[in-house]
Order: sequence, then C-alpha cells, then structure tokens
Amino acid sequence: MSRSASPVDRKLMRAMNQNTLLNLIRLHAPISRTQLMALSGLSSGTVVTITAQLLEQELIVEQGVAESTIGRKAGLLELHPEGRYVIGLSLVEEETIAMVLLNLLGEVVASESWTAPLRYQGAAAVQALADGVTGFLSHSGIARDKVLGLGCGFSGYVAAQTGHIVDDWIHQWHDLAIGSLLSEKLQIPVYIDNIMNCLGSYERLFGPGKQYHDFLTVTLGRGIGLAMIVNGEIYRGARGGGGEFGHIPAIAGGRLCECGKRGCLEAYVSDQGLLASYHELCQTHPNDPAVPVGLTLAQVQEQVQQGNATLQQIFTHAGHLLGCGLATLVNLFNPECIILTGPDVNSHQAIFASMHEALHQHTFSRLGEELQLVIEPVAETCWAQGAGCLVLRHFFRSPLGASL
Repeated sequence: MSRSASPVDRKLMRAMNQNTLLNLIRLHAPISRTQLMALSGLSSGTVVTITAQLLEQELIVEQGVAESTIGRKAGLLELHPEGRYVIGLSLVEEETIAMVLLNLLGEVVASESWTAPLRYQGAAAVQALADGVTGFLSHSGIARDKVLGLGCGFSGYVAAQTGHIVDDWIHQWHDLAIGSLLSEKLQIPVYIDNIMNCLGSYERLFGPGKQYHDFLTVTLGRGIGLAMIVNGEIYRGARGGGGEFGHIPAIAGGRLCECGKRGCLEAYVSDQGLLASYHELCQTHPNDPAVPVGLTLAQVQEQVQQGNATLQQIFTHAGHLLGCGLATLVNLFNPECIILTGPDVNSHQAIFASMHEALHQHTFSRLGEELQLVIEPVAETCWAQGAGCLVLRHFFRSPLGASL
C-alpha cells in the first residue's frame, strides 16, 4: 500500500513544477498553456494554477494570443523582463569597477563604472563595493525587493561555493569572505566567481560561444585568463580554482611572476610581461637606436607597427609561448572554438603570427583541423553582464540542482 507524499515532498514537487514551467517559458516564449502541458507532461490544472501564480508574482506576462480557427484563442506567455532584476559587478582592471543592471532576459538596463583605490584594501573595498551597489540602485530607481541578487566577478583564485576570495594577487586580497560580507551589508543574495568564469558565462549566453558546447575563452591584457566551457557548463575544477592558464610554467626557473612563482606564462605574455621583456632588451642593447628607452607598451607596439624588427623580437617570443600554451589547451580539451579576447586584444597584433605558427606546430594529430579561433575585443560591460548571469543561472536552476 503506497503512502501519500509528505508535505516536504509536495512542496518540493510544486517548486520543481514551477521551475519546469518557468524555464519552458524562458526557452520557448511566446508559448501557450496548451503547449506547456504538452512539453511538460503536467496536467491542465497544474499548468493553469502555476502560470496564474507566476503572473501574480510578475515573473511572466501574457502577450497576444495564439492563432486558432476554433474556440477561445489561447493567451501566449513569456518572461516579464521588468518583473525582476539582477546586478552584475566586475573588477576588470586594478582599480576599475563596472556595474550593470540586467532584466530577467539578461539585457542591460543600466550601467556605470568608476575607479577606486582597491589594492591592499580588502576590508575597505568591501564597503566601497557595497556603497557603490547602493548608489547604483538608487540611481536606477529599482525597488530593492525586485532585485534577485548581486553577481560579482573577481580575479585570482575564487572559491565560488563558499563566496571566498582565496588569493587575488592583482589586488592583494587573501582569504577574504567577500560574498557573505557584501550580502550582510546589502541584505540581498550575493554570488561570486572568478572574473574569467563570468566572461565565459557571457560568451556562452550572449557572445560568440553561444553556438558551441565546448569552447575556451582566453584573455590578453593585465593578466592571462581562461574560462573553460565543457558540455555547455563552466568547468571550475575540484575546489573552484581551475583555469589558471596564465600561471602554467612557460620557462623553467624563469622570470618572477606576480603570483610569486617563476617562469609563468603571464610573466612573459601579459602587458607587464611584455614591458619587462622590453626593459630587458634595453639592458642588453644599450645605446642601440632601435631600442629607445623610456617607452610605454603602446609606444613599443607603435614602433613595431612602423617596422622595428628588434622590438618585434619581444612579441615574436611572447607569441610563441602563447601559441604553445594554446596548443596544450587544445590537446587537453579538444575544443570546438577558442575565443581570444580582452579590452585591447587588437593592439596585440604583433604576437599573432608566431602564436598561430606555434599553435599549429604543437597541436596533436588532427585536433586543430576544425578548430575555430575567434579574436575580438570585449566591452567593459560584458564582464559585469557575465557576473549578473551568476544570479540568473541560480534563479532558473532546478530545486534539485540541475543546471540550465
């Protein structure tokens, strides 16, 4: 004799059914209740009851009617874009904070960016970020109860499950429980992740990666970052610290990296690494008119564009190291696509020739035959938009923990 489901079981069942219908509406809108019944397998009464609740909560809206030649025309349902909002926050550069307000469709409703001294200022930074979110919400005019949460993207080793920044060498933050601290100050749920995983989420949902299930996003700039999308999901590793592509050993016992190790790829290919190579070249070529001293990285790149073959050596070497690193990623992950990006990725043209050559030379067997390599810059808001997606993914996630 079977026993009836317990109250807890019924509550979970209702939550699962609501999540199922909400996601079907998200994926197939505009959609009728009859279509929802067919796709979900739920009864007419269950679909009618739950959609009425979703309408009352302003999570969905009824727009238009389905075409019909007989009977009453069925109303069409879709997500209510302004029913709820999420905030995305990212620290793209050392002192630049970018923030976006997204609606339920992930569209940018408002954005702001500003600078603040954050390095070595862990506790003060938490307060500065909380004040920034409060001010941003005030400017937007959105009621706090319509905000589902805040998503944050930070550099370094971020333990997303616990909301901790383990090690952020760019800002010199270590063992900082920033998720819980921000949530306490703002009184809203806060989700954090590595900034590259946020960018990977953006590329998967809105960027070039939306057509792929297995792709890698690599950034060039202040650091060398990596997001790994495997079977459509962000891969973080056992403890959330996977993807530190910039810190794979490129030259054994080589140059000291900002992380404290020697010979990291980032120490040669990042903006600071390229500048370090330039300064070393100045020391080995004193009084050489082809190696003028005191140049910025932009000026070095300009000299190369004008045909300075001596300075080109810096970028040829960096490109070779990067290409070998990318070949290693291809050999490990066999991705459909690599998205090479960053705010100023197009300024790194001087490294691309040797990068392509090394990538082709060191890719195993035929793994590179159908590999797509996309090189394009990323807007500042994309990182924050990806951070906001952390909240959206959690909101649309099944009560049983299954991903979107």
